[in-house]
Amino acid sequence: MTIKNKILILFVLLAGFFISCQNEQDEHYNRSGELPDKTLYELMKQDESLSKFTKLIEVAGYDTLLSSSQTLTVWAPVDDALSDVNMTTITKDQARLIVGNHIARFSNSTAIPSGKLIRMANYKIYAYSTGGAAFGGATLLQHDIQAKNGILHTIQSRIPYHYNLYEYAKGMPNTTKLAAFLASFEEERFNEALSIPIDVDDSGRTVYDTVTTFYNRLFDDPDFGLGTINLEDSIFTMLVPTDQAWDAAYNKIYPYFKVYNKNPKIVDSLQRVQTSLAIVNDLIYRGLVNNPSALDTIVSTGESVIRDPAGLFSGATKVSASNGLIYETNDLRYNNTETWDKFIRVEGENTFGRTINVTTTALFTRSVGSASVVPVSNSHYIEIQPTNTTAQPMVTFEIPDVLSGKYDVYVEFIPALIEGNAKDSTKLKFNLSYMNANGATTERPIIANDFVTSGTKKIKMKVLSNFEFPVSNYYDRLWMIDYYEGKNDISSYKFTTKFTIQTNVTQAELNINKFSRKFRVDRIIFESIRKN
Repeated sequence: MTIKNKILILFVLLAGFFISCQNEQDEHYNRSGELPDKTLYELMKQDESLSKFTKLIEVAGYDTLLSSSQTLTVWAPVDDALSDVNMTTITKDQARLIVGNHIARFSNSTAIPSGKLIRMANYKIYAYSTGGAAFGGATLLQHDIQAKNGILHTIQSRIPYHYNLYEYAKGMPNTTKLAAFLASFEEERFNEALSIPIDVDDSGRTVYDTVTTFYNRLFDDPDFGLGTINLEDSIFTMLVPTDQAWDAAYNKIYPYFKVYNKNPKIVDSLQRVQTSLAIVNDLIYRGLVNNPSALDTIVSTGESVIRDPAGLFSGATKVSASNGLIYETNDLRYNNTETWDKFIRVEGENTFGRTINVTTTALFTRSVGSASVVPVSNSHYIEIQPTNTTAQPMVTFEIPDVLSGKYDVYVEFIPALIEGNAKDSTKLKFNLSYMNANGATTERPIIANDFVTSGTKKIKMKVLSNFEFPVSNYYDRLWMIDYYEGKNDISSYKFTTKFTIQTNVTQAELNINKFSRKFRVDRIIFESIRKN
């Protein structure tokens, strides 16, 4: 390439750069060539044809944003486009749904290529079409009106709005109970990525033109959130209970979350929140559930396995949403033992909350392979042995998330056959420790002559029938979220229900080898006996 050609190419590139810079600079000036002196909010305030939209902006609380130094674009519907909106009774949430659907960050002139996606303040995505004559399906009347903090367009009609799952739950007149609970976890958080550094203070810290975004820990928490149904980036299916369905489910579940606390306000608050969480935890499913009857099982984002999807969704009305499918229902058909009232299973090998007296008891964790002659849960069990000839070895397990209500209690014991010794069996006794209705610890010894393990087969031994716990001891996902955010101390994580297994073999029985003082535990099971 000759020097002459290189110079020519450089000239063309520089010319393009200056033209581009000039185009960007022109966007900051009005048609008279002067720098705009009014904000977007001020421009709309002075335009009589935008009086209704300006009022909605004020009700929604967007007037501060549209008066700030942040660069924004507004597609403002004229008054005729808002004739169906009752300006007297509209709420802040309802106004935000409309206004957020007509505002985007940054300058978005009609020069942007048709089809290029623009994300709105409510996270919905639209584009210009037909050479910039329409946006999001709404025809432009005036366009590219310059403000000192962005661009104003006026449009003939409202941009057609499609609810996302969260907006539907919050916006329908017959889902107010669900909406109130979900909205109680909303907060505004500083968004550094969207905020603009504008200064440095005397301490050298960056000062931002602050942008806040809504955050709902019930959905957005990365570890315990139920799914970002409030955004447009993922697809979900959601059961949305009407107020009728909510009340029926609430009244059914509420008695099982009784708690004890000296402060009645804490009792009432905790029981209300945990009951509501029990309803919400299994409403959401990833992806599109178009035909529930075609599925054998589905898994909720609350990690419950539903074995009758057709029954769960039966009678619900299917509605399309911008980020998935809604099934609005007047009857929340939960199987309680699959959802809010699951069986409690404590694996013997789980060290958390498990204790022994080391002076009398030795504990060994054993594992088995796929060819084991005895089925073992999670491929592990524990073996308990005495440390001397007079010891009655014992092991105690903390039992998590017990509800107030009735349970059958079982222990699964592994036979000596698994170790090649079919003669080894023992006699046992048990003790259940729990909190009573007055907050005091109560002991329930459980002794019977037929609590005997087998040397040749696995036994699921029923220890208690129809035992009723007067209060619950349950840690919900909100507690866990707060713990991982540093708001809860792990020392406050206490279980009030404990279950002890101990040999009950006399010295005479031991001497004649009728029983040994050794046993093997697979797991403890608390089975709810409440009906659906």
